Amino acid sequence: MQDVLFDLINGMAHSSPTLDAVMLFAAGPLIYLLFAAAGIVSLLAMRHQDRTTNIWMVGQVGAALLLGFLVNRVLRMMAFHERPFQTREVNLLVEHDPGVSFPSNHATAAITVALVVGIFVSALWGWLLALPAVLVAVSRVFVGVHWPSDIIMGGVVGVVATFLVWWGAKLVRRKYFQAEAEEADLQPGADATVVLPRVPAEDETVVLPRVRR
Repeated sequence: MQDVLFDLINGMAHSSPTLDAVMLFAAGPLIYLLFAAAGIVSLLAMRHQDRTTNIWMVGQVGAALLLGFLVNRVLRMMAFHERPFQTREVNLLVEHDPGVSFPSNHATAAITVALVVGIFVSALWGWLLALPAVLVAVSRVFVGVHWPSDIIMGGVVGVVATFLVWWGAKLVRRKYFQAEAEEADLQPGADATVVLPRVPAEDETVVLPRVRR
């Protein structure tokens, strides 16, 4: 199945100069434009939010990317398989150093960026950025430097890392605000309202109700 999918995608290389040019762009510079677009969208959204919300958002985005790359590093240390051009005939469109290719860092980064924008910034922009993110991932197979399983696992790592960070941040934030609220309640005089009985002024006549005998 691995070879069949690889041949299906990589086999289209050299069939069209236009397609080759598009895929070469997607396999290289496109990921930087994806990051730039995600950054611009995030900055525009941050203008309408408070400082605390922005700090949480930036922290979660950074944590998701960091966790994804750390997981990839651990998986690469296991050396599941080498790059396609090291073991078989491929249509190689770019020069690349040999080595372990599982999972794909490009796929992890691209999918994670689109996902964090969709979750933390805007669902619409998340879907829009998902299109170039998938193109980046698939193009790595097209140019002959990754197996399909590298791309699939890279995407899975990005999705899992993002949702773990999102879930963990929700728990931490909930406990943080709960502890902050409890601390405010324990402060002496916090929101204390004292109701005193009304005392009539010296020159004020107080009319008492008439009592029948």
